[in-house]
Amino acid sequence: MRIGNIKRALALLTFGVISLTLNAQSVVLDDFEDIKGWELLKSEAFEGSISLEPGKTGNAIRLDYDFTKGMGFGGIQKWFPLNIPDNYEFTFWIKAESPANTLEIKFIDESGDNVWWVNKRNYEFPTEWTQVRIRNRHVTFAWGPTQDRVLRRADRIEFTVASFVGGKGTIWIDDLRFEKLPPRPETYPQPNVRASSSRRFHSADLVLDGNENTSWQSRNAKNQHLLLDFGTRREIGGIHIDWLKNHHASKFSVSTSNDALTWHKSQMIIGNLTDASFVRMPETEARYLRVDLLEGSSPRSFVIESISILDIKESQTVSDFLIYKARHAPAGPSTCMY
Repeated sequence: MRIGNIKRALALLTFGVISLTLNAQSVVLDDFEDIKGWELLKSEAFEGSISLEPGKTGNAIRLDYDFTKGMGFGGIQKWFPLNIPDNYEFTFWIKAESPANTLEIKFIDESGDNVWWVNKRNYEFPTEWTQVRIRNRHVTFAWGPTQDRVLRRADRIEFTVASFVGGKGTIWIDDLRFEKLPPRPETYPQPNVRASSSRRFHSADLVLDGNENTSWQSRNAKNQHLLLDFGTRREIGGIHIDWLKNHHASKFSVSTSNDALTWHKSQMIIGNLTDASFVRMPETEARYLRVDLLEGSSPRSFVIESISILDIKESQTVSDFLIYKARHAPAGPSTCMY
């Protein structure tokens, strides 16, 4: 039996259950407690090696590469037989000491001829452990003879670094996971809105009523917040805030959470002087969104007339976000954070 067929057979024995258990919340494809099954692939000008080192949790795989002798590519590949549902997510943790070369994550069928990928050209590798999320919208067909360009089956997963600026570096990868997701809804339910304080007849829920003649008003103009509970985890492209004239927050932040206990600060806006604020939050998913209003232009209160949640597609690129802003910005200046 050929070596490639033996490896494939072992992978099927080890991971064949994955296709049968995709209803689980998340499947650990590899925790990298060892590097068994990972192969080093490289072009002629690539010099590299793989090893095991302490990772985000437990161990991680380490890839050292060197392009100093010329352009090229190299990476690691392993068999993972997977039936791919319509909506899914791959995640992994990465950190690096590397110049901005190209990172490619490839999904390859059994034949090896058909390849789908996520191609991050001139990638600014994070220097601290960072989780990367790959959704079906990020994966595109790269090459191959198949006429079906949708990823429905992957037998191998590959992480490749290709020369963009050259040089040499080190990349660590940990905790590779796969999750089947429910179908993305066409619409989401109206969020529940709470505020740190509200004046009479100006409750927090009025920021979502679609009426430009109503508004939420806080009882004072320092250290207030609005909390939106979406009822479920959802994708968020950003937020658009319309303030009552001369009652905007000059300093505010936007944070997200999945449990309302641990918060991730997405943006901090300082020196806002306008009555319309557009905050880009690409590739964000959360159940809760909180706007912390820290300093105000009015000594009496913050006043928000409306808050709109951007769809993920409206901020997928900076151009998408600027198109949204151009369509929705009132006449005059507005704050734009991206």
